[in-house]
Amino acid sequence: MGRHDVVRADEFGFEHRRATSGRRAGWLWGLGALIVVVALVTGVVLWRTGAVGGCGDRTSVAIASDPAMTGALRTVAQQASADTCYDFTVTGVAGAQVPGELTRGDQAPDLWVADSQIQARRVTTQVRRELSLVSPSIATSPTVIVGESVPATETWVDVMKLTDLRTGSPIDTSTGDAPIVGALAEVNDGNLTQKELTAAMTVLAVQQNNARLVNDNEGTRLNFANTAGVPVITTEQQYLLFTRTHPGSRLEATVPAGGTVQLDYPMVNTAGAARRDIAAAAGQVLVDQLSSPAGQQALTEAGYRTPDGAPLPAGAGVGKVRVLQLDDPTQVDKAIRQWQVLGVPIRTLVVEDTSGSMAAAAGGTTRAGLLTDASLTGLKLFPNNTMIGGWAFGINKGPNGADWKWMSPIRRLDAAAATGGTHREELAAAVRRGLAPSQLGGGTGLYDTTLAAFKEVQKNYDPNYSNSVIIMTDGQNEDPNSLTLQQLLATLKRLEDPARPVLVLTIGISDDADTEALKAIAAATGGTTYVAKTPADIQTVFVDAIQARVVAAGR
Repeated sequence: MGRHDVVRADEFGFEHRRATSGRRAGWLWGLGALIVVVALVTGVVLWRTGAVGGCGDRTSVAIASDPAMTGALRTVAQQASADTCYDFTVTGVAGAQVPGELTRGDQAPDLWVADSQIQARRVTTQVRRELSLVSPSIATSPTVIVGESVPATETWVDVMKLTDLRTGSPIDTSTGDAPIVGALAEVNDGNLTQKELTAAMTVLAVQQNNARLVNDNEGTRLNFANTAGVPVITTEQQYLLFTRTHPGSRLEATVPAGGTVQLDYPMVNTAGAARRDIAAAAGQVLVDQLSSPAGQQALTEAGYRTPDGAPLPAGAGVGKVRVLQLDDPTQVDKAIRQWQVLGVPIRTLVVEDTSGSMAAAAGGTTRAGLLTDASLTGLKLFPNNTMIGGWAFGINKGPNGADWKWMSPIRRLDAAAATGGTHREELAAAVRRGLAPSQLGGGTGLYDTTLAAFKEVQKNYDPNYSNSVIIMTDGQNEDPNSLTLQQLLATLKRLEDPARPVLVLTIGISDDADTEALKAIAAATGGTTYVAKTPADIQTVFVDAIQARVVAAGR
């Protein structure tokens, strides 16, 4: 061995031969250190990106989420962002706002976690997009009825009829359309009739229009249930979250004995064509993260069930449930169209007969008394957002020899009245005054009055309402100077405007009413005619009148 070839073993047992040149030794050690630093930096980058080849530029992915799912989804998305090359951003978007978000072009979200496949299909159809599912379900939660003491129910029709029930809009939320979907499934199973479903939808729609909260969302409704004791429809997950954050709450959750509707939270690819493949890949990464043990734990801790619907651990929630299935989604589309018609508020002019025949005895009262009771009963059925006014008619009852006169103007029922109280109260008082015994007398000017009422409503047509005239009479036209029935029908047809439709609904009081003429008048405008023989009949009359709108919408 030469004088400069010194061999030394290091602490790891590796031999190192010292170079004869100090300059050369320093160069070699510098190169080795550089290699080590590069290796360490590369390792950190690979560890941060989770990708063997590195990320390069990271990819931002925008996710619109059902508001109730946002918290849990954001937790999982943050972990997915840390482990991958995607930067996920989760934003809660209410159901009513989703169509607008999906039509923002390049600003539309890449992914959308809806609350149900039914809602996802309805919205994508509305915005003329194909339904592209990344996952049919990332979690589930059954629909429940929550309250302090909710009566036991067999079917979703029973649920719809619960007093003071609160639920979301079926057009915007799956908790809102759950009663309809559940009842449709029960109709398909033969446990309900379509007529029972339509009647229940009508009652529920009127009630919801009357009781809709200004800030209407899951949390607001649950707070209302907690303070006012009313039943609400929500999800098991929202119920668990509420009771967890409101210690001492006495709210309980239940489902109908026949079964319930399960929300399935699909993930939808909503990206534009240029980003469709990117969104699909990113969505699958997020679905994998949600399916991991950590992802499942996050969802379970938030109160969600797994996609298979297995009950939550430790007896939380409502336990095992029977899930109602609806195979034909077009049934829901038809029902929602019907609901949309019911959701349109009513603007109507009620025209009431004050001719002499209305003083005739009828049971323990007079026909006018019968009509008064019937009107007041019907008035209670209309929701607060209804606009109603009233006319009294006979022959030469009004100014300048008109057969009609105003009892009360057309206004919202919840509007403040000049005399104090609401317009609903003022209108009820006006009916009592207008049909008092002292106001009865003379003949019936049915045809002139009907045409004038039609023109009045059409002249002040409101496109935000369903505009109509309701004629109530016990007799037939007795004005010798009026137009004939055929002239009336022809004029109504001529004045009919598809852009400003006005329906005429006719109600005969007693068997003496000219039902054939009333039917012809109603039919000329697409309306319907009814006969009310007792005060109790009027509730059926008004519900049937509203149901007629439902049936027509479902065709």
